[in-house]
Amino acid sequence: MRYNLTNFALIFSIFFCGYGLPFTGVAEDLKKGSKQLIGIFKVVDGSSLSFDGKIYKLYGAQGPASHQKCKKGALPWLCGAAAKKFLLQKTDGLVLRCGLREATVVQCFLKGRDLSLVIIRAGWAVATIESKAHKKAEDYARKKGLGLWPKK
Repeated sequence: MRYNLTNFALIFSIFFCGYGLPFTGVAEDLKKGSKQLIGIFKVVDGSSLSFDGKIYKLYGAQGPASHQKCKKGALPWLCGAAAKKFLLQKTDGLVLRCGLREATVVQCFLKGRDLSLVIIRAGWAVATIESKAHKKAEDYARKKGLGLWPKK
């Protein structure tokens, strides 16, 4: 009996580690049976990606448009270009696992981490959904003065 339980535990852990399923809690929000997009995406702007010629918004995040300007103090700066650069650095050439939430909205995971939370926590996007994780990520960026947020 003990031998079978040990084998089961070993097989179970190999299966889940081998497929790299994200154990983040947020991943459980993906609808069961929703269409999965897995591959290398292109960055469109601070919160949009393209795959197979179609543009998708990241679920739960809104970043500035590519050519958008923001003000820090009295000076304008290209915050859209900076947000796009950040997302590009995080995803460039890497395989993303994305679940289709709506026709043009995806929830993507990079190395098991929700990509929208990554960009929100870095300060390059704001949360667009009422989620504890998204709110916490945005609060962190605001308090630290990261990305779009002014340092205090």
